[in-house]
Amino acid sequence: MQISDYQLRKLRNYLNGEIGIFVEDSKMQSIYRRKILKLLKEKGYEDFEDFYKNLVLNKIPLLRQDLINIFMVNETYFFREKYQFDTLINYVLPEIDLLRPKNEVINILCAPVSTGEELYSIAIMLMEEGNLINKRDFMLLGIDIDSDAIEKAKKGIYSERSVHKLPEEIKEKYFVKTGNKYRVKDFLRKAVNFKIANIMDKYQMKKLGMFDVIFSRNMLIYFDEKSKREVIATFYSMLKNDGYLFLGHAERVPEDITLFKSLKLGDSFVYKKAVDS
Repeated sequence: MQISDYQLRKLRNYLNGEIGIFVEDSKMQSIYRRKILKLLKEKGYEDFEDFYKNLVLNKIPLLRQDLINIFMVNETYFFREKYQFDTLINYVLPEIDLLRPKNEVINILCAPVSTGEELYSIAIMLMEEGNLINKRDFMLLGIDIDSDAIEKAKKGIYSERSVHKLPEEIKEKYFVKTGNKYRVKDFLRKAVNFKIANIMDKYQMKKLGMFDVIFSRNMLIYFDEKSKREVIATFYSMLKNDGYLFLGHAERVPEDITLFKSLKLGDSFVYKKAVDS
């Protein structure tokens, strides 16, 4: 079975409309053609057009999810770009703690969360700081469209590579080592929540609730300009007043978008929700 360049473009455009990512022709041909062929064979398809019909017209959910999963990039590790977590703990959360009523839960969202290292890192930082979680409750939620990644996050079992930036005392305190794997201890696993969700689905995102802080690192670089602006607007609508957005070090909110105010706190550039006075 063969997949033509035209068929690859059809599939690329479908994914762009569904989840916002845009994959260049060269990558579709050199990387993803082989992966798509493997998926079709695993699912028993002998013709691309039959596959595409079931995907787009018949809208078979599991087929869609399996296709999405092969396009997701899940390379991450604990304490990646730790200076942003330091900014969260030392600047952002103390400010939010002063602004919010004492009985109000502080909500933090990681979108996308990939395999969970980022959200667990935030939980560890909160537990290590200690004062904030003794004063009030926190709700930590991670979402991703990749169902395999969410399943791994829920299990909380990681490789040496994933924990290589963690000090030994942190590993001993928060993980159980089994062979060459590290399993998150139950008390840490119970401190976080994970869900499958599509960031491009505005209704699905709205149902998640309102948040004080949103982390969305190293996702927008894969989006085209239209999708990027839609996601930024979605994040704005999901943030409470005076809420903060953290992006990856190579990502920026376009200057002509006035929904956020750019600030430098500690070593991080962050975006604070702009609220009309």
